Amino acid sequence: MVRPRDLFVVLLDTELEQEELNWLVMPADGWEETVAVDKSFNAIRTYRVCNMEGPNQDNWLRSGYVERGEARVVYVALRYTMRDCGSISNSAGSCRETFAVYYLEKDSEAAPSASDAAQMKATYTKAQDITAEHVFVLGGMGKVNRATVPVGPLTGAGFHLAFRDRGACINLLSVRASFKKCPATIANLAHFPGTPAGPSLAMLAVAKGACVANAEEASVPLKMHCTSEGDWVVPVGGCRCRPGYQSNEVVTACTATVEDPVALPEVESEQGLSQDALGPSSCGQLEGLLRANQQLLEKQAEALGRLTRTVEALNSSLLALSRRLPPAPGEPPQYRLAEDAIAPGAGDGDGN
Repeated sequence: MVRPRDLFVVLLDTELEQEELNWLVMPADGWEETVAVDKSFNAIRTYRVCNMEGPNQDNWLRSGYVERGEARVVYVALRYTMRDCGSISNSAGSCRETFAVYYLEKDSEAAPSASDAAQMKATYTKAQDITAEHVFVLGGMGKVNRATVPVGPLTGAGFHLAFRDRGACINLLSVRASFKKCPATIANLAHFPGTPAGPSLAMLAVAKGACVANAEEASVPLKMHCTSEGDWVVPVGGCRCRPGYQSNEVVTACTATVEDPVALPEVESEQGLSQDALGPSSCGQLEGLLRANQQLLEKQAEALGRLTRTVEALNSSLLALSRRLPPAPGEPPQYRLAEDAIAPGAGDGDGN
């Protein structure tokens, strides 16, 4: 199982592309574009809504059209602050500390879209309700909340995101939409391309593979599955190296091998092949095999001759060495004299 590190591809970011996304506010007195200051005193553009005193709030903030590309599920990462309802007087019980994320799929940017809050509610799909973990009081520093909302599965060419407020005091700092992808990989000598993640744990995306260079299919189909988290699982099928090539240790490539010496085939019977069975091509092959066999036997005979001469020289050296050694304890003296008597030059001297 392989886990990629660069999973996310940014599709939109309010801090960077707010104007291009053409955010729409419905109704006009709901969300408003503002400028806030971060901890480093850098100005950032945000969207804010804080209509808690009036009942029956229904305020929508809709993004511009975003092309889906190859994404099947989009993950919407949010940064926002939320005011504490307990610190607000005269809210008449209408204050909330939640909001919701919605989306609408469209096949083109020109397709008709909702033009008011009632149409938004009727046509958009809720992705998730968002509850703030941190809230702040008036005059205090608001701690930034973070949330990631999965949107999908998506099948259309693109989509709109929308944020619905029912009476909270929210400052939406940034919105980033992204998707996960399994990276290109090689398994069982088959290459699998980068593949967008499956829409859910129960629905895996299938990627078709192709054998690497100098390999051929050993079992089919060649495929792997990409989970919703961007992990490869369940490889099916595989490839093998073609003759003359061998796999590396990690089974990702086939490299050329050194050809083995030609081996003679086993003789099928004591009589060998009949004369009738030998055609012109068979005779040529047999002649080549006999010539190769003769060369092999000559090399073996030469090696055996060298081995024999080496053994004879070693025996002569051992015999000469044994004659120079003193008699072993308990060895009969006459045996040692007899051995000495046959040494070269034993008859020389003043002996009778």
